[in-house]
Amino acid sequence: MEKSKISIFYPILINLQRFPCLVIGGGQVALRKVQSLLLYKAKITILSPKICTPLKELIKSNKIKIIPKSYSKEYIKIFKVIFCATDSQKISKQVFKDCKQENKLLNVADVPDLCDFILPAVIKRGDLTISVSSQGRAPFFAKEIKNKIDHIFPSYYEDIIDLAGNFRSIIMSDKKYNSPKLKEKAFTKFFMIDWKKVLKNDGKKKAHSYLLHILNDL
Repeated sequence: MEKSKISIFYPILINLQRFPCLVIGGGQVALRKVQSLLLYKAKITILSPKICTPLKELIKSNKIKIIPKSYSKEYIKIFKVIFCATDSQKISKQVFKDCKQENKLLNVADVPDLCDFILPAVIKRGDLTISVSSQGRAPFFAKEIKNKIDHIFPSYYEDIIDLAGNFRSIIMSDKKYNSPKLKEKAFTKFFMIDWKKVLKNDGKKKAHSYLLHILNDL
């Protein structure tokens, strides 16, 4: 492949609540896509004449919708984001061709050359999201790096990122903290606190009082 034709993917976080997603396929690969998308509150429709049992359960609980049909170009028209998760190369190539004609964003499982976007390996702790990508060239290696990073950010980081978000909101909404130097000082003080110890000994509710202590000491 010529260098000029190699895809280079730009890392981005997107609000999928605004863009309904179509997942083509009804097997285990499609299930994994759906489970991942649901973590981000995506609106999902499955397109497949046959689906696995876990997908049937998600449909019964109204978490996703289904079009119980084989693939046809007409079904992609109302969607912005398309995930092709079938084991048929023929269907994947046809979906790619159709999405290109209709200006749809497409991800084809395990085929970067047919993708407009790819999915990185992800570590999620509440609103803290860490992603690792190899530009689609070696996803097994990206997954290994993700596994090595995973233990560095235990589950309590979900509470820490929540505290950090609340702290920033207070500072950004109060005019007396408009000074860039004051903001930098506040954020520096935030990192001086052992939040792991605070959360373990005092709990999340009391941990919020530490944020006020930081502001009072500025």
